[in-house]
Amino acid sequence: MRRVFLLRAYGDFAIAVQALAATDVIVASLHLKPLYDALISRGCISPCIIEFVDFGIQGSQLNLFTNKTFFSIDTFRQLSKIRKYIRTNPGTSDFVEQSARLGLLNFFTGHSFKAIFETREPVYSAYALPAQGLERKGDEVLILPDARLPKRIIPSSILARIDGRVARFGSDYTTFEQLIDLIQAADYVVTSDSLPLHLAYLCRKPHFILYPDGGKQDFFTPDALASGSFSTFSQFDHV
Repeated sequence: MRRVFLLRAYGDFAIAVQALAATDVIVASLHLKPLYDALISRGCISPCIIEFVDFGIQGSQLNLFTNKTFFSIDTFRQLSKIRKYIRTNPGTSDFVEQSARLGLLNFFTGHSFKAIFETREPVYSAYALPAQGLERKGDEVLILPDARLPKRIIPSSILARIDGRVARFGSDYTTFEQLIDLIQAADYVVTSDSLPLHLAYLCRKPHFILYPDGGKQDFFTPDALASGSFSTFSQFDHV
């Protein structure tokens, strides 16, 4: 039986929680539980069995998977907790989501994790999640310009060219529940960040992806790819 460890960011979790098989045993970092609770409370997903474990992750994902906090002492504390969990709960078919830094994870934990998909492989395709045939209906456009990475924040010059409601983190929403409520109330979602994008797919809301020049498309949803609903900042014309 496959056991899957979810240690990455919120957007990764939003994809995985709808894609993993019912037979998979899911072990998730405790930092992801507030998002899971929000998805359940808003009826986005059905309850599933997930063991949430405190691996000491205080940011958005395991420090080992980041550049900014890679050399932090907390990185080794987190890896130590994962190693301890595996020794207490041994498994022979353990997976993480993607292959990035898999060798380092295995080295520091003394384990043999495998990856569900290769980094830079189209994620939705790897999970066999299909396009849903989402069609834009209605005039309620929600624009979510904020992003975890500064380079992905939608420029004000582009915002001025889109008719819709701009909702910003910190003033218009501060919780996962509030973000989901905004998305569910909208007819069309414009975003540049991964979590709102994957929540829009999960909530079956048509969406448009804006991203910086040179940005990767491996996390694009199948609906955005099928309809061509995406643009770089420099090439943006209209939604």
